[in-house]
Amino acid sequence: MIVALLGLWLTLLLAGNTPAGRQMRHALVEWPAARLAQIRRGAVITWLILGAIALLCFWFLEEDGLRLFAMAMPEIAGWISMFEIASIVEALAVAAMAASTLRFGTARHWIAARLPMAGRARRARRARPVMHASNDDEDGPAFALAA
Repeated sequence: MIVALLGLWLTLLLAGNTPAGRQMRHALVEWPAARLAQIRRGAVITWLILGAIALLCFWFLEEDGLRLFAMAMPEIAGWISMFEIASIVEALAVAAMAASTLRFGTARHWIAARLPMAGRARRARRARPVMHASNDDEDGPAFALAA
């Protein structure tokens, strides 16, 4: 295989600007370069996710996992390509930037004012303890004040 590829490369170099050389250059250089230039970030992310799933299937289930993955790959690729990962990442970045510009104390008070459960619980009033006179151990609290 390497010998064939080296032979094509050598022929491409030696043919130069001849009609056969131009046709070989178009078929072996320009057309693959144009196809590779059409690859987008989303496709590469999808391929990486599919490759990771395939590796996990092979790691845990060995040959049966690869068979299972080969049967499920079109379905998995369809699910992955339904979501544009770049827009999700951008939305998360915008949300993080917006959250970092807020005054957190102000936001906390605003949320506390809007939510009924966010307020403090009401305290029960405590009655003051009745003072007992030190010399009246036998009398109750009503007679302690008279002494």
